[in-house]
Amino acid sequence: MNQAVRVASRTKPYDHVLIVLHGLGDTGQGWTFLASELQQEKCFDSTNFIFPNAPHIPITANSGMHMPGWFDIKEWDPHMKQFDTEGYLKSLQCVEDYVTEEIKNGIPAKNIIIGGFSQGAALTLGCTLNLKEKIGGFFSLSGFINSGIKDVIWNNEVNENAKKCNLDTPIFHGHGNWDPVVDIEKGKDAQKYLTTECHFKDYDFHEYAHLEHSVAPQELKDLTDFIKKCWNM
Repeated sequence: MNQAVRVASRTKPYDHVLIVLHGLGDTGQGWTFLASELQQEKCFDSTNFIFPNAPHIPITANSGMHMPGWFDIKEWDPHMKQFDTEGYLKSLQCVEDYVTEEIKNGIPAKNIIIGGFSQGAALTLGCTLNLKEKIGGFFSLSGFINSGIKDVIWNNEVNENAKKCNLDTPIFHGHGNWDPVVDIEKGKDAQKYLTTECHFKDYDFHEYAHLEHSVAPQELKDLTDFIKKCWNM
């Protein structure tokens, strides 16, 4: 597993875990504000927060520049026809390893939520069809599923059982309608794909007016409410 930034629960022992995957070029540290935000509420006192760091890899579309990334971007093509299948599968396994570790630590799978932003959200959406354990929820902030990701997560016969494991697990998807990096239509395409073709039953899509490739206070509030609902807090 990659190294992760961890924010410990305020009380011991912890009994819930939130795993958050950052976007391209960012680090786990960049998302620790979410732990600070949630820990303002007492119901999150027994929650551990894990912010994995993606490996530094050359990003082909950025002239081979090395930066933190969950998978390579071969070209700035919204469909990503040239997709980094190997990198994506490796990162999916990395997330699975974090989940397995927490279950071995005695945390019920239903008390684990996975989420991410942008590229981390694209990885999270792949986890919905790849994870072998039924967890408490998933959240995607400015996420997408393109044709390359579909090929990886749907045509992977090894994970045939995993494709059905989380079909009724709640999914939260927040997206700004002014996003210049991941157009909101790509987010809507992900929702349509997962609900229509993959038959997910609980996909909650939120559109945020005038929001670019970022998160908004209302989105964080909605996300907080979603997490609390998943965990019956």
